[in-house]
Amino acid sequence: MNVIMDKSKNELIIKRRRKKRIKNSILLLLLLISILVTLCLKLDYFNINNIEVSGNRNIPKNEIIKLSSIENGNNIFYTNLKKARTNIKSNPYIQSVDIKRQLPSTLQINVVERDAYFYGMDPGGRYVVVDNEGVVLEIRKEINNMKLLKIQGFDFSKAKVSKTLPVDDQRKIKLLGTFAGLLKADKSGLTLSIIDISNLLDIKMYYGNICVKLGNSEDIENKVNKAVNIIIDNKLKDSKGYIDVSYQGNPVFYIEK
Repeated sequence: MNVIMDKSKNELIIKRRRKKRIKNSILLLLLLISILVTLCLKLDYFNINNIEVSGNRNIPKNEIIKLSSIENGNNIFYTNLKKARTNIKSNPYIQSVDIKRQLPSTLQINVVERDAYFYGMDPGGRYVVVDNEGVVLEIRKEINNMKLLKIQGFDFSKAKVSKTLPVDDQRKIKLLGTFAGLLKADKSGLTLSIIDISNLLDIKMYYGNICVKLGNSEDIENKVNKAVNIIIDNKLKDSKGYIDVSYQGNPVFYIEK
């Protein structure tokens, strides 16, 4: 009986010692982590001395760094990356931001910029610059040296920078993306001047004095290609008239003499 009791007592002592060792190990680990964290936050070794910016095409590197409010000498661990991303995205031309720490002392900022494709006029005669998603990038007095396409069919009086243009039908925003894609891929050499989507059943686009009647939003790309081929094949670049590709079948066009 005593043997059994001694064995149970020994096992209990062993368990207590094991628990104590585990507890001490955890405390030591926490102490080491605390020391490591303190060193990381205090040592100059982890101070930022290089900020890299990539993905920017139009916005200067220095402007992006300035927007971030991050400076050389800041501790790389103390730096609030979430706040820096928010600050950078305050620029309407910035679509997204990714910031990564590269230890010990480098921050990598990668941005994706929005491209300006369109413009409209507000009641004050100012130019409302818009991207392919209908986001207002800026409102300015002139657009010299900016290759933008005029759009009609939106209420530009309510346009706000960084906000999507207010619309009565979301299909208009989708059409902006379609036309932006066509502009990006265009190699015709023709200059598209106006897109009018005031009426989604009677969409129009203008190449100079040539009005292209597209009808509704179905099969837009094919309709535009037909119109472009007619203008090029018939050498109508400097003519005045219209081309109707709004229906199935052979397109109709009329040119003033």
